Amino acid sequence: MVIFAGTQLLGFISDAEAIENLREIRPTLRFTASGAITATATVLALMLTLLSFSQNADRKLRGYHYDRIWWIARFSAGVFIAALLLLMMLNVPINNAEETLAGAYKTVYFVLLIYAALIGGSLITIILLLYQAARDIIVIAHPDRTASGLYADEMTDEEHQTKRERERMRPTEESSS
Repeated sequence: MVIFAGTQLLGFISDAEAIENLREIRPTLRFTASGAITATATVLALMLTLLSFSQNADRKLRGYHYDRIWWIARFSAGVFIAALLLLMMLNVPINNAEETLAGAYKTVYFVLLIYAALIGGSLITIILLLYQAARDIIVIAHPDRTASGLYADEMTDEEHQTKRERERMRPTEESSS
């Protein structure tokens, strides 16, 4: 959204302005891609620690905790690959491509901006998922809090209600047969 708003404020740009903008944003995009690669590689390594902690918990955790870790790992791997591709694209020398890309600089400029925005948005998603996982682990480890609903052997109110409904239905089913 931030990048889209910024480009709308710039308005229409010519090919010459697009070439200049490409030269100006390349260092920033390199920094963004390098940061995303570092962040996602670190997150993937830390997921192993989180998994180890989860496995060593006194009681078995609910499946959605492990599903969240799986999604964090997927997003991290995808962003890692996307950022690496962006970094490789930025290593193509623009000066050598001026004749080949004539007329397409605006498109390349906006594609790179959108690509960087998607990487940034994906990193935000990863951070939010990490926050939720960390919050749950903190609740489990906290000595003064109860982690009700986080353990696999505890039923939520919905599950209790579903179980009661099933139990009410059983005698009817058995008497009808």
